[in-house]
Amino acid sequence: MSSLFGMSKPKGNPSSGEAGPSTPPPLSPTSNKPLPAIRPGTSGTENLLITNRRAASEQLAKAQKAERAYRARKQATIARSGLGEARGHFREAFSHLRSGFAGLWQVARAAPYLLRERGEERKRRAEQKKRQRKAEEKRRLEEELARRRAEVGSEDGESDAEDGDGDSEVDDEEEEERDAGRSRDEEEKKEEVKDKKWKNKAAGKGKGKGKY
Repeated sequence: MSSLFGMSKPKGNPSSGEAGPSTPPPLSPTSNKPLPAIRPGTSGTENLLITNRRAASEQLAKAQKAERAYRARKQATIARSGLGEARGHFREAFSHLRSGFAGLWQVARAAPYLLRERGEERKRRAEQKKRQRKAEEKRRLEEELARRRAEVGSEDGESDAEDGDGDSEVDDEEEEERDAGRSRDEEEKKEEVKDKKWKNKAAGKGKGKGKY
């Protein structure tokens, strides 16, 4: 049992009454008392492992610190560059905004002229569209008139071709009637001339008889 708990036997003679080293007495198998807390001896391997752990912890802390410092420097550099760009953009934005308000003021001052110009432009476009519509209507009317004239001309040609013989006969009869009328007129004129001559002769004879 003594070898089991790592205890050595006392070197002194128990019979002489000298006390040995302070070691607990061996426990009997039937004893109910708890075992004493004995601190085991420390080995070199454990010390080496503890030292390595402490060194690793220190290296981890240094690495984390360096990482945080690098990340802070990097983010600060990005933030400074972004801040510079933002300032430039805001400066340009304010400049453009000022220019925009100046242009808006000019537009507000010239709004009546702008509206007048737009009204004239609308009138010009309306007149142009009206002229185009009139020209289109005139063209359609001319085409319709030409088509109707062509249809009438074709119908007249057909009627002339059909009535050509009848018209020639009618013209001959009319000429004969005119000739007969002219001949009757000439005969009537001749008779009137003769009557006037006889009357003049008769009047001359009557005057002659009265003188004698």
